[in-house]
Amino acid sequence: MAILVLVPMVLGAAIGLFARYALPGREWMGLFLSPGASAAAAGIVWTIGMLAGVGADALWLWLVCLAAATAVALVLPRLLPKRREQADREYLAELTAAKRA
Repeated sequence: MAILVLVPMVLGAAIGLFARYALPGREWMGLFLSPGASAAAAGIVWTIGMLAGVGADALWLWLVCLAAATAVALVLPRLLPKRREQADREYLAELTAAKRA
C-alpha cells in the first residue's frame, strides 16, 4: 500500500503540467517546478492522511490531495514571476552600478 502514494503524485504532476501551460507567467518558471511542486503537495497530503489512519479508499483523501496539488499549481505562477522580475531588476541595477564605478 505504500507505493499507492505514487498515484496522487502522478495526478498532481499532471495538474501542475496543465497549469504550467494554461496560466500566464511560464517564461519565468522552470519547466519542472510547477509539476514537481504539485506532485510534492499531493504526496505530502497523501502521506499525512495515511499516517492519520485514513484508508486509501476514502474519497475525501483523494479530493484533498488533488485540491492541494491544484492550489500549489495556481499559486506558484502568481507569486514567482513577480519575485523573479523584481530580483532581475535589482540584479541589473547592481551590475550597472558596479560597471559605472
